[in-house]
Order: sequence, then structure tokens, then C-alpha cells
Amino acid sequence: MSPTEPSCGRDRTALDERLHKLSHDLKNRIGAALEALRGLREPGSGLSAEELHRFAERNLFQAMHTLERALDDLGVERGPGALDLRPTDLASIARLAAERGSARFARKRQTLDLDIADPLPILGEQDLLIDLVHALLTNASKFAPEGSSVRLQAARFDREAVVRVTDRGVGLSAEDLAQVFDRYAWLGSQPTAGEGQSRGTLARAHQWAQAHGGRLVAYSDGPGTGCTFTLAVPLRQGG
Repeated sequence: MSPTEPSCGRDRTALDERLHKLSHDLKNRIGAALEALRGLREPGSGLSAEELHRFAERNLFQAMHTLERALDDLGVERGPGALDLRPTDLASIARLAAERGSARFARKRQTLDLDIADPLPILGEQDLLIDLVHALLTNASKFAPEGSSVRLQAARFDREAVVRVTDRGVGLSAEDLAQVFDRYAWLGSQPTAGEGQSRGTLARAHQWAQAHGGRLVAYSDGPGTGCTFTLAVPLRQGG
């Protein structure tokens, strides 16, 4: 028997135990969500359809969050991979993202106020950055009241191109703010028109910002005060 065999056996046992626990947790969460769905089909639980829907959604989110944490523990990479960074303009990207989100704002009778300075030359993957800014706008619309306004700003700040999305919506508690970029974290804030939380999108946006050598941060003074998400990407040298 080689010296490494006992160690390999212990590692395999530990991995099996972790996977068994993961399987158990996922089954419990998914089972709870299925029970809530059965309650929608067969009334009598004493809970309203909205309460059952939220219960199911929360358990599915927690199942996905558990799976994501397990993948992190196992060292599974889930980033965007190698990017094709080319000269592009973050101001144009912000406008394209705003145009893509116009239908959503119209449905909620929301106003999107643009304050965009030209040009903002950067190195980036344009389609991915459009998706990123669009994700921030979608999030702002989702958690802002109908008929309210959302502000999209893009400007230079020192050596960075900065995009800022500000809403006057439900805001975030300090606890929620600390995990707003965690994949599928279930936060206390709820969308204003019954939309799903879809918190995995912000986690991906956070990764995309880092992949561009930039950062994405969130700020809120607390529940009811709205949120500001700020994307900062290095300006292209000579730009």
C-alpha cells in the first residue's frame, strides 16, 4: 500500500459525506417547493396563493444558493472565461443598455433619466458590458415603485469610467447589502410588482466587472431609501 492511499481514502470519504449532505439539503428544499405548488393546485393549506408562491420561490432560491456554495467549496470556476477585450466606449454601452431596457420601464410607467458624458474609452467586451449595465437597470426597475424614476449616469472619475444606476425603491438592509452579490441569496427586499428576485444576475454582473479589471459596488441607506449600484472600469490609456 502506498503512503498516499490512506489519505486518498479519507479525502474520498469526506467528499462523499459532503455530497450526501448536499443531496439531502437539495431534496428538502425542492420537496418543500413542490408541496407549495401542490397547495396552489389543491387549496386547503390556509395560505394564500401569494404566500405559497413566495414559499416555493424562497425554497428554490435556497436550494440554488446551497448548490452554488458547494461548487465554491469544490473550487469549480464559473466566471465568464477569457474575454476578448477591445477598444470600446462605455458611454455608448450605457445608451444601448438603456434602449434595451426601455420596454420594461414603460410597463411600470417608470422614467429613466440619462446623464451620460462622452466619450468613455475603455478596453472591454461590448456585449458582456451591455448585459452588465442592463442587469443593473433591470434590477433598479424591479425594486422601484411603479411611476418612479431611475437615474443612469456615466462619467469619468480620475482614471476610471464610471456608470451609476440609482433608484428610489425598496432599498437594502445592512444584512442584505452584505450578500447582494451572492449567488441566489434570498434577501428581505421584495420586487414591487410581483417579479421574481433573480439574484443570480447581480452575482454574474459582479464577476463580469472584475473580469474587466473593474469593480461593482452597491450602496443603500437602508430599507425604503433606494439603492445605487456603481460600476467602475479603467479608462483606456490615451483615451
